[in-house]
Amino acid sequence: MDSGMISKIEKAKRYAQELDRIVFDELKVTFRGDHNSYHVVYDHGTWSCQCEFFRQRGICSHTMAMERILDPMLKRQEKPQEAVQGTA
Repeated sequence: MDSGMISKIEKAKRYAQELDRIVFDELKVTFRGDHNSYHVVYDHGTWSCQCEFFRQRGICSHTMAMERILDPMLKRQEKPQEAVQGTA
């Protein structure tokens, strides 16, 4: 294995430990529940699920589980405050 590939593997290992580098904007998964499988979608901060409980309440065990799993990668970093312009 060449040194360039070794360097990339080491970098990938480091990135995998630094979850704050990753922010999910959109994600679609199939979640196998106890009784059925459901499509769970995350779209720019909004969750949706095909299950009846989600349709009734806007939240369900499937979306809550995904939030717990992906929490570090779902939180967006706040933008730094814009610099205050000086007066002339």
